[in-house]
Amino acid sequence: MKFIKIKIAILMIVLFVLSCLIGIIFKKNFTEKYIKIYDVSKDEIIEISVNDYLIGVVAAEMPSEFEIEALKSQAVAARTYLINKGKCQLYNGSDICTDSTHCQAYKSYENLKKQWGNDFRKNYKKIASAVYETKDEIMVYENQPISAVFHSTSSGRTENSEDVWSKTVPYLRSVESSDDINSPKYLSEVKISIKEFKNKLSEKYKIDFSDTLIGDITRTEGGSVDYILIGNTSFRGTEIRSIFSLNSANFTIDVKNDDVIFTVYGYGHGVGMSQYGANFMAKSGYNYVEILKKYYSGIDITSTDYEYNVN
Repeated sequence: MKFIKIKIAILMIVLFVLSCLIGIIFKKNFTEKYIKIYDVSKDEIIEISVNDYLIGVVAAEMPSEFEIEALKSQAVAARTYLINKGKCQLYNGSDICTDSTHCQAYKSYENLKKQWGNDFRKNYKKIASAVYETKDEIMVYENQPISAVFHSTSSGRTENSEDVWSKTVPYLRSVESSDDINSPKYLSEVKISIKEFKNKLSEKYKIDFSDTLIGDITRTEGGSVDYILIGNTSFRGTEIRSIFSLNSANFTIDVKNDDVIFTVYGYGHGVGMSQYGANFMAKSGYNYVEILKKYYSGIDITSTDYEYNVN
């Protein structure tokens, strides 16, 4: 009897030690990291797990019906953006905000339930899978988190960073994305009267329109308008896009009768990952690593131990 008690005691000790070891080994995988986000809709800072936040970001930034590998690409891009961003400079005390013009778009669990209705469980599970199956993964260039910018639809090629924002970034290079022609957001048109066209430009510049209305156009490697001569003044294509609210800076311009007609190709700034391009790649059998390495030149994908919490 005494021998049996000793054996039981030894077994309990062994089980206890094993449980401790297992806990140590798997602690990282089961420990949630938390961040503080400023929720614009609620006008308050809330604490939320990184994974729950990323689910809300991916759901807001990419259609849930996209392929799972495209959603994984978006999840890694969103996580990398979070790490690269640092603290939110707009709202003190937060890591990041839900203002899409300043940080990343985000939709809460409650808002997604309203948006998706009967499809909520299916859609939420799919996007959660994209986040958890890429858990802790970020993109780095020379061991530093990258600026993981993206856009909806390219015009057939993405843009070099310096052609949009002046600064040359080695991993944000122009690459082919020809399947984007199949995106529903690929082609758009804006028509404006010549009078309104001139008035809008004259609000900011003193322009002599006595010569040819539309002059020479130069283009970037990605195909967008680099410079366009209007009257006697040269404009950046990105500025014309902003003034006339065009979907992209890749456009042609025609004058017919009393109208100026912009035919616009692509949607967004054109730098980094094309979301529709990523989805077309996923449909063709590419995985998220292959997708990301296409759109972000020379990057590596690694797991991160970066600290998210506000100190």
